[in-house]
Amino acid sequence: MDPLLKKFRATPAVVKADAESEITIESLEGSYRFYDDITYEITFTPQDESDVPLDEEMSLVGYEKARKTYLVKPENGRLKLRHFFAGEQEWRIHISTREYKKHENPLFEPYRPYWKALIELPKKGIDVHVYSLNDDLYKRKPMRGDLHVHTTVSDGGETPEFVCAAYRRSGRDFVAITDHNVFYASKEAEARFGFLKNFRILKGEEVHNGYVGFFHMVHIGGEHSVNDIYLNDPERVKKETAEIEKEIEIPQGLDKNEYLGRVWMYRAIKKSGGYAIHVHPYWNIGFYHTSTKMSMAIIKNGLCDAFEVIGGVEPHENNMQVALYNELRAEGFDIPIVGSTDSHSVLNDGHLKRSTVAFVEDDIITAIDEGYSTAVESLAGENVRAYGRLRLVTYTHFLLKNYFPLHDELCEISGRYMEDYAHGDDSVKELIIQTEQRLDMLNKNFFGK
Repeated sequence: MDPLLKKFRATPAVVKADAESEITIESLEGSYRFYDDITYEITFTPQDESDVPLDEEMSLVGYEKARKTYLVKPENGRLKLRHFFAGEQEWRIHISTREYKKHENPLFEPYRPYWKALIELPKKGIDVHVYSLNDDLYKRKPMRGDLHVHTTVSDGGETPEFVCAAYRRSGRDFVAITDHNVFYASKEAEARFGFLKNFRILKGEEVHNGYVGFFHMVHIGGEHSVNDIYLNDPERVKKETAEIEKEIEIPQGLDKNEYLGRVWMYRAIKKSGGYAIHVHPYWNIGFYHTSTKMSMAIIKNGLCDAFEVIGGVEPHENNMQVALYNELRAEGFDIPIVGSTDSHSVLNDGHLKRSTVAFVEDDIITAIDEGYSTAVESLAGENVRAYGRLRLVTYTHFLLKNYFPLHDELCEISGRYMEDYAHGDDSVKELIIQTEQRLDMLNKNFFGK
């Protein structure tokens, strides 16, 4: 976390683009206070595009024209000012003053040569950041979660209730329990945590063409299990697949049985009212992977609703999935995407490495289906990477730096109590509610609504 997030706050940190908004800037602790009797210089700099032309020489001095500086005196220790935020982009707001000496700690003077950076901080100034959004994105709430997770109901290591608590503790706002061959394993967890409005548990399953079937697809939110049909009525699958063969053309170069099976699987998920995600196509290449031609056909022919572009596979395999996604987009196939972990335990860091950020108006799956999601990869010792449409990736990085660290601190507290609640300690329910209310307040201040 950037230490300045604990020291200074700009609210709201998300505003409407091409509109004037009032920003309040506060100092949260004593290293650099905002005193009512001195004037501060506050400079707004757009981080992408300026509506001010450069000078004829295209010089750095010309670039400085993009900045607008206000002279402001605080009111009750808060800096308040209005600014017109042109375009959808991040803004750097720099706060400094040359009048701070009268409030300087007199004990500093003998140590000036040694504490120069600390003493001159008000003159040098600090930065806070704000993001301006177009209306379609401004009205949406960012939520981070995982849509491919396993529990003890199949081959996972922990119960659905404990898994949900651990995901909340890790800063996630939603999780889909997608156990192998079992639908709606999250039912008891949903009942246990039903009082939470900021954390959503989605029902689902990982569908196989039979108990140890060759191909998989994640099914979210339907009314009944597709696995049950494979396991309990295989003759129905064979009969309906034979009927499909009569009505469709098998793409050249593809295995007929696999393609027909994938058509049946997708249609069965849709008949259930579910959402179908094409998962880990390059998992264990040479053994379990889906061929590139088949993945191309699945996506191009509409045999899935979204693509797990980042999943619980090796980095080089995810790299290939990203390359496949980029190639498909270049050909005009802009498939909705998710990032998932395929987690089988929450007692290691595997469930932290990948995630989906969905920009939600009402429903998470609807947001993803409408193209408002990014896939995020967070590997230990590496910079975080986000994938998807450029404007969403840019905004995601702003949130990962400025919002989610604060959000995750509160989620860690809430999730810790949720673990106790999952183990039967009802006395912590009120503590969970109180922590979630603090998260509501963070969201209200950060997003201004």
